[in-house]
Amino acid sequence: MLMGKWKILAAGLALLLGASGTAVRAESVDYPQAMVKLICDLKAYSAEKKPGFGLIGNGGAGLFLEQDGNTGENVGRLLQAFDGTMTESVNYRWEVEQGRAVRTNEADTEYFHQALAPAVTAGLPVLSLDYVDAKDMAEDSYQKNQEKGYIPWASFRRELDALPQDKPFKRNDRDMAALSQVQNYMVLLNPSKFGSREAYLEALRGTDYDLLIVDLFYGPEPLTAGEVASLKQKAHGGRRLVYAYMSVGEAETYRYYWQREWQDNPPCWLAEANTDWQGSFKVKYWRPEWQQILYGSPEAYLDKIISSGFDGAFLDVVDAYYYFLSHEAGEQG
Repeated sequence: MLMGKWKILAAGLALLLGASGTAVRAESVDYPQAMVKLICDLKAYSAEKKPGFGLIGNGGAGLFLEQDGNTGENVGRLLQAFDGTMTESVNYRWEVEQGRAVRTNEADTEYFHQALAPAVTAGLPVLSLDYVDAKDMAEDSYQKNQEKGYIPWASFRRELDALPQDKPFKRNDRDMAALSQVQNYMVLLNPSKFGSREAYLEALRGTDYDLLIVDLFYGPEPLTAGEVASLKQKAHGGRRLVYAYMSVGEAETYRYYWQREWQDNPPCWLAEANTDWQGSFKVKYWRPEWQQILYGSPEAYLDKIISSGFDGAFLDVVDAYYYFLSHEAGEQG
């Protein structure tokens, strides 16, 4: 999960920095269009493999706006491909250097609202995740997000590694057949603090969230179809949705697909390290070599998610397009 601004900048042909930090000639790529195409391809593929399989995107709010080369056609295609969208830090963000939560500056909050407006108008469920460290922050976050029609969650853990201590927002016992019915959700992406696999699963089963977003893996092994099925029942009744995390814009050194030699001899699709998250590297997401890791074979990431019986995939780092646009703009400046 990443935090930051998602503003589209002017694009053009320029130099990009490779994983080694040396300048390499950029490919001629329409970065917003390439990201939308990848998401649409993932949607078409997953729909064929498992009808009704959903996709939630994270970090791509700027792609809902027609600006700086992003077209209305792109926006329309994205709204059709996504079943929901998430934006982090709309009202409160985590300040890494200070080690605490702070209010998002007013200009960024307003930008998020403008970018998410087309999704709200189209009836796309909008999940808003704020990072807080005080009860009054959480209460303010829930109020502000609810006023905008977002599905809110205020997390006290930036690492997303523990269950919340409070009850779900707007808890209900109804069955969830689609994201449009979800009123609350929870994200837990790092289960390493749980004592065992069963303790982790049992903790998740004991919650009443309408939607769980979790990692495909516990340790080196993915969750089984039986384990995922056991998570789909809320503790006090009602079917819930369970989505699995998958990064489309970064490669992670702790994933099963990572090869040691890439650190010193990176493949052509690997870009710079993400200094904010250890073990993550930006990827040229339009390259077929990376996309083959994501989907299209039994060993591909999305295929593993589908095989494990998840209701959908949570696509992180959709804002990777902004990374490449900003690098081009920086080189040109």
